[in-house]
Amino acid sequence: MSFVTNSKTNLGASLDSDGKKVNFRLYSKNATMVILCIFERPTGENAVMNLKMQKQKGSDIWETSVKTYALKDLKVPIFYGFRVFGPNWQYKDNFEVGTDIGFISKVDEYGNRFNPNKIAYDPYSKEISHLPSDVCPGLEIFRSDDENYLKDNAKQAPKSVFYLDSEKNIATVEKRPFCEEIIAETHIKDMTYNVTMKEGGTYLGAAKFAPVIKRMGFTMVEFLPLQEFDFREDGQNYWGYMTLNFFSPSRHYSYSKRYGKILDEFREMVDAFHKNGIKVCMDVVYNHTGEARIHWHNNDNASLMSYALIDNQSYYKLTTNAHQGSCCDSKKERNYYRQNSGCHNDTNSTNEGFCNLVADSVAFWAKQGVDAFRFDLAVSLMDTSEDDKAKYCAHTSFCANLANELEKRGVKVIDNPNEAQEGIMLIAEPWTCSGENSYQLGNFPRNWMEWNDVSRDTIRRAALYPAHITLYDVINIFEGTKSRFKDKYGAINYICCHDGFSLYDCNSYSKPNPDTTGGSPWEICSDNQNNEEIKENAIKKELTMLFLSKGVPMMQLGDIIMHSKCGNNNSYNLDDGTNYYNYSAANKKGTFQNRIFEFCKNLINFRKSNPVFSLANYNEKLTYFNEHSQQIDVNSENLKSDYSKNYIGIKVENNSGDFFIAFSKHPFDYKFKLPKAQENKNWYILFDTSNKEHITFEPKEFFGLEYVLNPNSMVVFKEL
Repeated sequence: MSFVTNSKTNLGASLDSDGKKVNFRLYSKNATMVILCIFERPTGENAVMNLKMQKQKGSDIWETSVKTYALKDLKVPIFYGFRVFGPNWQYKDNFEVGTDIGFISKVDEYGNRFNPNKIAYDPYSKEISHLPSDVCPGLEIFRSDDENYLKDNAKQAPKSVFYLDSEKNIATVEKRPFCEEIIAETHIKDMTYNVTMKEGGTYLGAAKFAPVIKRMGFTMVEFLPLQEFDFREDGQNYWGYMTLNFFSPSRHYSYSKRYGKILDEFREMVDAFHKNGIKVCMDVVYNHTGEARIHWHNNDNASLMSYALIDNQSYYKLTTNAHQGSCCDSKKERNYYRQNSGCHNDTNSTNEGFCNLVADSVAFWAKQGVDAFRFDLAVSLMDTSEDDKAKYCAHTSFCANLANELEKRGVKVIDNPNEAQEGIMLIAEPWTCSGENSYQLGNFPRNWMEWNDVSRDTIRRAALYPAHITLYDVINIFEGTKSRFKDKYGAINYICCHDGFSLYDCNSYSKPNPDTTGGSPWEICSDNQNNEEIKENAIKKELTMLFLSKGVPMMQLGDIIMHSKCGNNNSYNLDDGTNYYNYSAANKKGTFQNRIFEFCKNLINFRKSNPVFSLANYNEKLTYFNEHSQQIDVNSENLKSDYSKNYIGIKVENNSGDFFIAFSKHPFDYKFKLPKAQENKNWYILFDTSNKEHITFEPKEFFGLEYVLNPNSMVVFKEL
């Protein structure tokens, strides 16, 4: 029996090597006293032990140990938390909970928010006992305002859970280049909630569903956040982008809900996907947390649950400026939260303790079998500034050092996506919500992949508003968005993701449903004249561009079955049928949904069966032709600026026979001439996006060299 700990900082709770005591270690640079509180139950009772912790000499680590016999030999989980004192609330020997003994201020000029009347759970917990909203839906008991700052919340506050843990062997996936991955992004509950199984919507439900994902052709599943969050926050926090703890799997997705079993279920899920040859990617949110927010524009009224109570100025970026619209005074004190994330606070990417926490967290999940990590608003990890204004640097920031830090913890980061390497992949969402130079597409270190919104927007325009793009824009996407990534194989290409419309809705609505909460009004979308044939062609054209372009393709899992959210393009707060997938229409032969489903599965298989489309030098295999079968100069200024040119032919050099991709953005029929096939070979048509019958990609010999493209469509040929 052992408890998994990180191998670098060794923070949190861990069983000593001789098994006779449990060590507790907590990082806090600015604390002046920490008291460890141990509870027999998670709620309703006061602590049975209150132990002063000692600060390690020359470090910012507080520690103490407890004999296992005093913890009933760990036959049951134990629950614990911390009361932390600091400059704004000094420790006094006569301190009593529920009083203001030692109190100086709710927040001082440096941003310290220590309050020993509030229990802080451990940032390194592998499990949290319950959610804040379970005991206090309005979160008042966690606040620091006049009415609540003296209230002891020990009986209600979430506790850290420590238990003996039997490690599980998790299957591994055979090594393959990351550039060969085909990613399905999904919310874990959406995936199986409507599937007939008792475990629907849970880790175990996802594990059972892994063979279905395999049959669809996906090689990696990317889950929206699975780290612990409060799903009731702000009325509803369905997607989970308000993380409370970076080491705990969300209890909300556990089938059993028993203490000590949640991590086991998570591991079973990863094991099941790996046994089906599917890698697992976690969407992780290290740029902000789900606590530390100011209420009612009152700087004295903040939510305090863990990081803010333990060391507010170490864990968060603080600023001298109040949030816009604040009625607070304007004294130049660094006691407000900076909010470039748009989510109440920004974490402190310049603080050693916070950076260790991120590296330890990623290493922990990697050791649970996770293969890749998509970092939400990853530009936050590029921030090297310690003042009000963010300064982003790819080369000197924590973002650049993360791979080295992970290697110290025994975790290798893939540094070449074109080779079959062991290790994890780092994936950036290369922007954040505000701040100067917050858009950093293409600027991340070479060992990062990046979500590519240029491909998203260009692919959509190519199908929905083709007059708004040039043929050079199309070439740019096929060549891996070379305008941004140059020689780097860094693009994760996609048409739609959780942020925004589903693929069906993107092609069915000219604007978002007015009931959408906070969705972008500028999203590139169209109702396609409410014509099913036009819509089907547009979707097949978008998918064709996605899977035949350089870069790693990603889809929302719901998009392969044409899931509709009825025009809602920001469904983060809806735990209902708006988000849950219904597979019935896609599995019914002859339906629109089934035709797209089958087309997409075959397109995925086509890419996998023809490795040329995944090659690092795929762009070097491409030659471009005009409608007269004359080769054209792709660097021509005219090509870059002339929006009136409507056709381009792309020849793909391939050992087993070349491919030819014909692309039209013309609003009417368009005739073109294919280049002559190689000796002893003929052109065969594989599919035409405008042809409903072209779903299976069965080669059909094409006689002659002239072909008429239907309006705004694509056709793919192969030499055989």
